[in-house]
Formats: sequence, C-alpha cells, structure tokens
Amino acid sequence: MRERWGWTGGWRGLLVLAGLLLLWEALPRLGWLDPVLLPPFSRVVVRLGRLLFEGSLLTHAVASVGRVLLGYLLALALALPLGFYLGLNERAEPFSRLTVQLLRPLAPPAWIPLAVLWFGIGNVPAVFIIFIGTVLTMLLGTIGAVQGVERRLVQAALTLGASRLRAVWSVVLPATLPELLTLLRMGMGLAWMCLVAAEMVAVSQGLGYLILQARNTFSTDVVLAGMLSIGLLGLAFDAALRQLQRSLLHWQGGRKVHGLLGVVSSE
Repeated sequence: MRERWGWTGGWRGLLVLAGLLLLWEALPRLGWLDPVLLPPFSRVVVRLGRLLFEGSLLTHAVASVGRVLLGYLLALALALPLGFYLGLNERAEPFSRLTVQLLRPLAPPAWIPLAVLWFGIGNVPAVFIIFIGTVLTMLLGTIGAVQGVERRLVQAALTLGASRLRAVWSVVLPATLPELLTLLRMGMGLAWMCLVAAEMVAVSQGLGYLILQARNTFSTDVVLAGMLSIGLLGLAFDAALRQLQRSLLHWQGGRKVHGLLGVVSSE
C-alpha cells in the first residue's frame, strides 16, 4: 500500500486541498468575490455544524443515503447478471447494443417527467432516476469486462469437464473482478451524481431537496453545506468500496493464476 500510493503523494493531495480551501476562504473575505454568491468556507462549515446540531441535516442525509443505496443496488442486480449474459452470448449482445447506446446519452433530468407520470411523486420516482442514471453505464462496463476475457481460457475449462456455470464462476469472474470492482466504485459515484436530479421529484426530505429549497431562498451557505455533505458521503462510500477492492484483490492475483486449475482439481 505504501509503495503504491506513497505517503508523499497523500500529503501532496492534502496540501492541494488545503490550498484550495484557503483560497475559498480568502477570496470572499478580501472582496474579490461576492460573499453572498460564494460565502467563505468557514461560514459554510458553521452552517453545516448548525444543521447537524439541529438534526435536520442528519434527517436529510439518511433519506438520501437510502435512495442512493436502493437505486444503486437495483442497478447492480440488473447490470451484473445481464452484462455477463450479453458479454458471453455473442449472438444476443448485438441486439441490445443499439438500445443501450440510444438510451445512454439521456441525462437523469430527462427522465423526470416520465418518472412522475409512471410512479407519481415521492421515493419511487427518485429511486428510479438514480437507477436509470447508473444501470446503463454499469451494464456496458460489465459487458466490456466479460468480452475482454480470453475465450481460450473458457474453452479450456469446458474441455476439461467444467459446466458453463462453473467456467463462468472459476474463470470469467476472477478474470473480470478487477474491472468489476472499479465499476462498482464508478456506479456508486454515478448514483450520488444523480441524487439532486432525483430529489427534484417532489420529495420532502433529502440533501438534494435541501439544496433546492436553499436555492429558492438564496441561502448560498446552505446550498454549499448540502453539496459538501454529498461530497463527504460519496467519499465515505468510495473509501469503503476501495477497501473492499483492496481486500479482494489481495488474493485475486493468485486466484487468476490458479482459477483454471481449481476447476480441474474440484471435478
């Protein structure tokens, strides 16, 4: 870990962040930026602390986390198995490619009218928008990862007597695991990016709702406090997925080398 990332690189990143925050603090106070449009960083932190103390921020955060996780997990539940099926089935994948590429450029806000018409108002359309904004990218990524596996490895496993399911489990899955874990992190980032658009759909709680309400009252410090909260939550979830990635890939190297041998020895 230390060799890969390096303590020096970590400190440099912190120094860059500290410099940006110092600049954010200084420019409004020096009058170079309008403090109404961009309050100093310290004022945003104070507002964030007040919202936390009042309990309203925690309520909004819990609502947003629930929507993000549900939309993200639904996207995973569809994208991973369907991506494996289409990636392994050379005949089926071309039929789905045009549909996926047609829908992918549509940004999540474009789905808001349909989400309201289909599901009404509340949590369901919000979760749908997070789902639709995440699933297509994860589906394409899964298909690409599976198609990148060398076919001769799968054929060798089948020749040695493994069933198709066992070949997928012992050969394809280990070979695609590094890309899939990166895709999980990317999907989580996309889910958080869709949050504000999702919470435009007549919900009464959530960080996106908080930001939109603060915009209507021109409370820029609350807007920035909500944005900062989303960023910190997204960072926390990414850190958890990154730790999962490191734990799994700690043994993944050996599994990739011996995955095919495991098929033989277990038969």
